[in-house]
Amino acid sequence: MKKYWWLLPGGILIFLIRGYAEISVQELLKKTAPLHPTSPGRRQTIPASKQPELPGMVYIPEGEFIMGSNEGFAEERPAHIVYLKGFYIDRYEVTNAQYERFCRATGNPVPPHWKNDTCRPEEKNYPVVNVSYYDALAYARWAGKRLPTEEEWEKAGRGCDGRIYPWGNEWQANSANVSYWFGFGFPRPVGSYPAGASPYGVEDLAGNVREWTGSYFLPYAGNSGFNPAYGKELIVIRGGSFSKSRSFSFVFRRDAAKPETRAADLGFRCAR
Repeated sequence: MKKYWWLLPGGILIFLIRGYAEISVQELLKKTAPLHPTSPGRRQTIPASKQPELPGMVYIPEGEFIMGSNEGFAEERPAHIVYLKGFYIDRYEVTNAQYERFCRATGNPVPPHWKNDTCRPEEKNYPVVNVSYYDALAYARWAGKRLPTEEEWEKAGRGCDGRIYPWGNEWQANSANVSYWFGFGFPRPVGSYPAGASPYGVEDLAGNVREWTGSYFLPYAGNSGFNPAYGKELIVIRGGSFSKSRSFSFVFRRDAAKPETRAADLGFRCAR
């Protein structure tokens, strides 16, 4: 069995086993021991980091994790092992209050649905939405941060055991704000679903609003399938939302849009 390695910008190292179509995530896990192994049926919790704490952020330690899925859509294949350097990511999505401070300080236009150039007082702690990729990028730079790559986003939500939801492998209705039939049909304040936290303690990844990343929508290494939608004209979007079904809550799910796109269920979080 042949093995291949790719070194991507940002210190991302990808490992692919040829013949991935016949290799399940479970088999990949057998070949690569998790950095933080857990007993079957137990919730994985990552030990506290010795890195300096940054307000509102969570440190994700360096190491390997399984990215993608052999059972997902074509653009989510193959399941492969990725090595990342350590990084920080926001525990919650950027809120209306945080984004409003940015707009006041820089003159950046507020989201088009705000009345009188301000968000509703009762929605200060809701995730900001109706922002383009360019808006998200500008906010991140103003805050001294950046947008997470899609690799970083997936590791922050998945941990090292190949799970399909941030909390495990079984759906839990109290863990994410998703779809009109299962959720509220509109955003909720960030942090409203602590049961849906990832192994690292990152919240709202499986629902509430979808999130811009800093990555182009490109095929994974080893994916030979042609998709005309691939390209640097599209930016990867990750995460579930209040307007999507729970199938969008899979941590390996990929979506994409043009960078000028705005949507009522599309926001972002930052990384460092």
